[in-house]
Amino acid sequence: MTPPRRQTGFTLITAIFLLVVVASLVVYMTNIRVAQQTTVLYGVQGARAIMVARSGIEWGISRAIVSGSCVASSNFTDPAFAGFNVEVLCSQTTHTEGVTPIAIYRLTAIASLGVYGSLDYVQRRLQATVSVDPP
Repeated sequence: MTPPRRQTGFTLITAIFLLVVVASLVVYMTNIRVAQQTTVLYGVQGARAIMVARSGIEWGISRAIVSGSCVASSNFTDPAFAGFNVEVLCSQTTHTEGVTPIAIYRLTAIASLGVYGSLDYVQRRLQATVSVDPP
């Protein structure tokens, strides 16, 4: 009668299988983390863009009310905007209420950051209509 043979190598197969499974989970979790960070970054950039556009609208309203006329299209940057570019467009119409003319200003502010077509490009557009109180 021959002695029973020792089976070897089963532990090695199990260890390699576990290493592959753990490595796959680490790669999957890393991809999810990167995607979440990118999503949060884009959300923050969008919120910043809306605030910069809002600043442009307020600037345009101030200029229109103070000067009493529509400011020509302005494209400006400010160090406080941290790289954002703001374009403020204005059009003016006059509405007559009885015999009193009322100036109506339609303002559009477009805030953008990055190059159009790239992944990190963000743009927000706000519009506002204001009028000066009649005398």
